[in-house]
Amino acid sequence: MKKQFAIITWADATMHGTYQFTEKEVEEFGLMEGIAIGILVKEDKDSITLAMDWFYKDGSYRQLSTYPKSGIQKIIRKDIKSIRKSK
Repeated sequence: MKKQFAIITWADATMHGTYQFTEKEVEEFGLMEGIAIGILVKEDKDSITLAMDWFYKDGSYRQLSTYPKSGIQKIIRKDIKSIRKSK
């Protein structure tokens, strides 16, 4: 059972709504920056997938999100050393 937690910072699309904007207002638009933390489920050259929940006895995950590496600014990985049963 070798897994890692991952913390990523990334830039993502920003939705500005259906309002009317002036050209001057549009000049201020940009990407949103975010932080995500989860169990590293999958990683390849294009993307990284994190899960909020891991059911290690069943080998299943819940609440997965995949992020394109093109928007990722930083990835921090931490090994999950052990899983202990609560008493």
